[in-house]
Amino acid sequence: MSSGYGFQATEQTHDGVRIVAIDGELDIASSPRVRDLLSAAATDVERPLVVDLTSCGFIDSTGLATLLHGTKPARDGEAHVALVSPGGEVRKLLELTAIDRTIPVFETLDEAIAAVLAVDG
Repeated sequence: MSSGYGFQATEQTHDGVRIVAIDGELDIASSPRVRDLLSAAATDVERPLVVDLTSCGFIDSTGLATLLHGTKPARDGEAHVALVSPGGEVRKLLELTAIDRTIPVFETLDEAIAAVLAVDG
């Protein structure tokens, strides 16, 4: 099992939106770190949540489950959630698994931020 080499998950706040950015592969090795970030972010009902997958090149089934379970509190609560995936294999996977029907997926971070803020407003 890999140790998540080259993987990074960061969190920041921009315009009142919590952004979790995933850089590298979201797989069984890196999922626990992402799960921790998402569970903290998703319970913050004051801020919408955007998960930026722009620099994420691969997601396995564990990573998909982490995204779905990690964002569920935000989807069920007062906050709103969106994903950013401009294309490639990750975007195809989100469409193939119909995650894009559960969580809106946008081409750019700016589009996702505008969308979650518009829902809040």
